[in-house]
Amino acid sequence: MKSTFFTSKIKFIVLLHIFFIICTGFLFSHSNPDNDDDNTSLRIANETIMPPFFTGTQINIIQDSTHSLFPFFEKLMMIRDIKNIEKPVVRIVHIGDSHVRSHRFTPALNFRLTEIFGNAATGFIDGYKSSGIVEENGLPGIVSHCIGINGATSKNFLDDKYINEVRKLNPDLIIISLGTNESLGRYDSLYHYNMMENLFSLLKEECPNSTILYTTPPGAFKTKYSRARRRRNRKIISVTENNTTKNVASTIMQFAADHNVACWDLFNIAGGDKYACKNWLDGNYYQNDKLHFIVDGYELHGNLLYEALITSYNEYILSRYEHELAE
Repeated sequence: MKSTFFTSKIKFIVLLHIFFIICTGFLFSHSNPDNDDDNTSLRIANETIMPPFFTGTQINIIQDSTHSLFPFFEKLMMIRDIKNIEKPVVRIVHIGDSHVRSHRFTPALNFRLTEIFGNAATGFIDGYKSSGIVEENGLPGIVSHCIGINGATSKNFLDDKYINEVRKLNPDLIIISLGTNESLGRYDSLYHYNMMENLFSLLKEECPNSTILYTTPPGAFKTKYSRARRRRNRKIISVTENNTTKNVASTIMQFAADHNVACWDLFNIAGGDKYACKNWLDGNYYQNDKLHFIVDGYELHGNLLYEALITSYNEYILSRYEHELAE
């Protein structure tokens, strides 16, 4: 009796083991290891960059309902895909006003991207006195250039000199960070929109294969100074929040939506009309003029843009995975 019991028990264990193997095989056969690889190793761990003391913030994402950034993300994926033998060089050109001219915003973004996708540049953008343009080293990875003009609006970049410079750099992604200077004077939203239209048309004509990403200005104060012959003798009379920034940000967002391109709304992400300036001020991110930012401030801009880009990149990888499963 005892022998029969143990024999039956052993048979039960063997059958259970076989059943387990069959079930496991079934599960593996119905999962695509290549797709799993795309959905795991190709995705990138992301982190929350926003300072915890910032108030009234929004989710740090890029508005891109038409998935205009997907071609750019496809090239990024090709760098990380181990099955892809020929790795590309992915080129970014960041144009804008003094925030870009600081040569701190773009390098912060570039540093985070090259950590993940590799560095295809010789040297790096080192501070205000550098040109903002780097040479390629012949390796796959990221190359980020920046062209910033102090006091610039969209109108300044209509100059053939700048359009040709952007074209020669052959960008996969053009980031446009303007709007602060539009907000400083008497604001005309229609004029602003038309200037954006002119610049957009020129860039699409000269760089038809480039993806475009707009950003909104971070928010700033208007500082009124006393009159003096020497700049250093001027005194601050008043400092007020620049309430026009919300209108400028709205125009940029509307333009991007109308033209089916992506927009990263830094102004509202960082707190909007009610909190953005306060947040930057509380974090001591402004320079004394409360218009420009210290190094930490511009680096935070770059890190926040990196976070938003990687969030969108991961969404692209997931959508690609789901599309292949559907097939």
